[in-house]
Amino acid sequence: MNKTLSLMGLARKAGKLGIGHDVVFAAVRNGTAKAVILTSDASPRHARELEAAGFSGRVIVTDADMDEAGRALGKRSCIFSVDDSGFAKAIEKTV
Repeated sequence: MNKTLSLMGLARKAGKLGIGHDVVFAAVRNGTAKAVILTSDASPRHARELEAAGFSGRVIVTDADMDEAGRALGKRSCIFSVDDSGFAKAIEKTV
C-alpha cells in the first residue's frame, strides 16, 4: 500500500475522511472539506463539479485507482474529502 492510501486510512479512522460523491459534495457545501482527493481513474466530471461548486481547497490526484483505494479503505470510490488541514497537508506531500 502506498503512503497516500495509508494516510487516507488514518484519516478515515480519525473520522476525517469522507468517501463518495454525495458525502464529498456535502462537505464541500458545508465548508468542512480542506482537500478533495481523486483517484487516477476518476472522471474529469468530478473536477468540473468541484469548480462549479466553488471549491477553493486543494484537489489532489493520487496514482492509486478505485480498486486500490477500495482495498485499502474498505469502500470503493474515486472521490474523497479530507476534513482536517493536517491530514490534507500530509497527503499532499505524498503525491
